[in-house]
Amino acid sequence: AYSPLGSAEGGRDLIHDQTVDRIAKKLNKSPGQLLVKWAIQRGTSVIPKSTNPNRIRENVAVFNWEVPQQDFKNLSNIPDQRRVLDGEELFVNQSEGILKSVEDVWDHED
Repeated sequence: AYSPLGSAEGGRDLIHDQTVDRIAKKLNKSPGQLLVKWAIQRGTSVIPKSTNPNRIRENVAVFNWEVPQQDFKNLSNIPDQRRVLDGEELFVNQSEGILKSVEDVWDHED
C-alpha cells in the first residue's frame, strides 16, 4: 500500500479517522500502527515511510499482535474507502509508457 495512512493533501486522512482513533486507543497502539497492521492482516503489502525515528520504530512493531476480528471488521467498514492516490501522476505515461491509463495501473480492480 502506497501511503497506507492516508494523506491530508487531497486524499483521505485515515490517521485522524474517529474509528481508527477509538480502536487504536482500545488496543494501546498508535493510529499509524493500527493502520499498518490492518493492511498487513488483510493481505496488502505495506510500505510506510517516515524520517521520524519514533515512527519508524512504531511501524516495525506490528508483528507481535493482531487486530481483533470485530475491530478489523469495523476498520474494513469505514465509509468512503477509496484509494488515496490513483497512480496517474506516478505511473501513467500516455505517449511512451506501457501504462496508458489509471485502469491499467490498477488492473481494472474496483
